[in-house]
Amino acid sequence: MSLLPMADAVSDEKYVKEAKRIITEKQLVGAANNTKWNKLISEVRELTYHPQYRTKVVNGYISHWDSEWYYHLPFPMLSVEWIDIELTKPVLNLVSNMGFEFEVKDSTIRVWGYFPKCYENFGKQK
Repeated sequence: MSLLPMADAVSDEKYVKEAKRIITEKQLVGAANNTKWNKLISEVRELTYHPQYRTKVVNGYISHWDSEWYYHLPFPMLSVEWIDIELTKPVLNLVSNMGFEFEVKDSTIRVWGYFPKCYENFGKQK
C-alpha cells in the first residue's frame, strides 16, 4: 500500500461533488477508471525518467506542463478529461498495454478520461 496519493485521493468532498455535477451536465462518459489511473501513476513513478504531462479537468482548466508525478496530479483523477504525456517508448507501452483510449500526435500521447474525445490544444508543445 502506497502512502502517496493515488487516483481517488480527495482533499475536499465538495470538489468531487462539483466534478460529478459537471460530468453529468456535459454528458461525459467514462473512458478510464481509478484502477487504470492508479496503474499508470504507479508505473510512471517507477520509471527512472518522469515524462512531462499536462491535464485538462472537467471544469475546463488546462494545467501547465509538469513532471512531478507524486503530488501535482489533479487528484481525484475523476476530474481528468484528458492527460497529455510526453511521448516516450515506456509510456506508450504502458498506456497501450493498460487499455487506455489514447492517440499520439507529434511528441504527445493524449489519454482520455472521458468521451466524447476532446482534441483541444492536442499536439501543442510545452
